[in-house]
Amino acid sequence: MGKDSYALATGLFMAVLIGASILIVIWLGEFEHHTQRYVAVSRDAVTGLKAGSTVYYRGIAVGKVDSVAFDSQNPDLILVPMTLEENVRLKRSVVATLEMQGVTGLTRIALSDGDQEAPGWLPAGDDPAYRIPIKPSLVERLSVSGEATVAQAEALMLRLNRLLDDDNIRHIGGILAQAEMAGQRFNDLQTQASSLLAAAPALIADSQKTLREFTDLSREMRGDLARLSRQSGQLLDTGQQIGQQLRQTTLPQTEHLLQQLQLTLRRFDRVATQVETDPQAFLLGRQALQAAPGEPGFEEAP
Repeated sequence: MGKDSYALATGLFMAVLIGASILIVIWLGEFEHHTQRYVAVSRDAVTGLKAGSTVYYRGIAVGKVDSVAFDSQNPDLILVPMTLEENVRLKRSVVATLEMQGVTGLTRIALSDGDQEAPGWLPAGDDPAYRIPIKPSLVERLSVSGEATVAQAEALMLRLNRLLDDDNIRHIGGILAQAEMAGQRFNDLQTQASSLLAAAPALIADSQKTLREFTDLSREMRGDLARLSRQSGQLLDTGQQIGQQLRQTTLPQTEHLLQQLQLTLRRFDRVATQVETDPQAFLLGRQALQAAPGEPGFEEAP
């Protein structure tokens, strides 16, 4: 009876084991059936990446790395085939990045959508047109930027050494001394400004008084100018009347006097000419002319 029970238990165990094996095989077959293959490509080193490394898409584990090898057609390229779950859909702009896994030195692949939104979905397969580019990892970017930073720091130190030589230090000392003098002058100016501000109310009062006086003076000047304008108008009217009187009365009389004066001057000129030519005739008068031959009263000389 004990042997029969042992045989029965052994048979049941084998049946369960065979059933479980069948289920595992079926499940594995279904798992293999529900996967898809993508290929990532890189021109840079992929240190720490190996077959079996986890692939993440937007922070979620979606597959594994199948292998890491050089491209047989182009040795400059490194191909990384990946097996992803079938329900994962990648955009055409997807890119891959290598991320460190703690301090182990191993890396994993992180998939993310690129900067540019490309329409449609990326087909799975080994077609080179559908390969996913691997961007430089953060460590590589930091290494490159670190080298550039070190070079810039060295250049900066050289410039600082040139800047802080003895001559420049003396110049800087002179500049600081001048700055101190300028600060002292500024303090003096501030003191003077305070004094001016203290005297400002009195200056404002004087300015207001001067402005009022100027306003009164302007008002008086406007009155004087108005009176002067009226007087000037009256003077112009009087001048016009005098001018009209001169044209109508005085100028004709003056013209007549000038004509009489010219006549008198001509007569005086004839008298002066006569005095010069015959002063005796001017004093005694003119003698009667003797009769010529044939005229009455002509007497022939004996």
